[in-house]
Amino acid sequence: MKGIIVDLITPTHANGAPDYETLEILVDWHVENGSSALLVGSSTGHPAALNIEERTELLRRAIWQADSRIPIIADLGDNSNNQAFEFASIADEYGASALLFTAAATAGCSQNEILENVRTLAGAAKRPLIVRANFDHPNSLSPSSVADLAQISGISGFVDGSTNSTTAQELLSLKLPIGFALYAGHDASACQQILMGYRGSLSIAANVNPAQLQKLYSLAQAGDRDGAIALDLHLQALYSALLEDPNSIPLKWALVEMGCIPEGEHPPSLGQASDYSNLRRALRAAQIPI
Repeated sequence: MKGIIVDLITPTHANGAPDYETLEILVDWHVENGSSALLVGSSTGHPAALNIEERTELLRRAIWQADSRIPIIADLGDNSNNQAFEFASIADEYGASALLFTAAATAGCSQNEILENVRTLAGAAKRPLIVRANFDHPNSLSPSSVADLAQISGISGFVDGSTNSTTAQELLSLKLPIGFALYAGHDASACQQILMGYRGSLSIAANVNPAQLQKLYSLAQAGDRDGAIALDLHLQALYSALLEDPNSIPLKWALVEMGCIPEGEHPPSLGQASDYSNLRRALRAAQIPI
């Protein structure tokens, strides 16, 4: 799986319940705009954790709407508990293309314990498993542990949650199996990491500008370093503006303004008028019509 994987928002109704019809609209929109894959059921754009029934229905609707036109990745969350195993089984039943598991940075948990948790989950899952970790957390996996992770049967890739170029160099220097993919985990550093050799990125910004980010990826893959960097610099203000609110409200607001999702009775609102101004300027600078 190559390119820009969209960390898809979970559209909701005013009462916080998932809006499945709008999810289907977004799946079609991303197919039309050439997104590489969609991660469904993550915490992006949703203020509270989804229960297993809601996550199941989100995944079922996304896979049904995608109709094999775009890969759907099921987010398993960040704990190797019974629910992660249960949802991995559900994802297999409905035909998810892959699974994503975030290795929890639990205090006192050793590298070996984290790897063993992942090994157990990968052994139970019937779909390729991508693991995500943030090296900036003191209890997370270390870059050198990724070499051991890559040897676990069923693990197909790793999402680097750091923004450190030195870490990227260390990961790329590892003797990883052929077919094991490294993905960037932050929009702000994804271009540099893809140019260095990452297979793609897991992107929040691709919720609003998938076509541009696919172009950036294509430029990088074609060896057009100057073109890729120029486009990335053009988009940096948008990356920052979309992350100004911790609940990803800017993402939903932008999609409403773009006409991609309905406004609803209670449209998303940002804390200050200046936030709207910053986001509007960033969207226009990125040539995204609102």
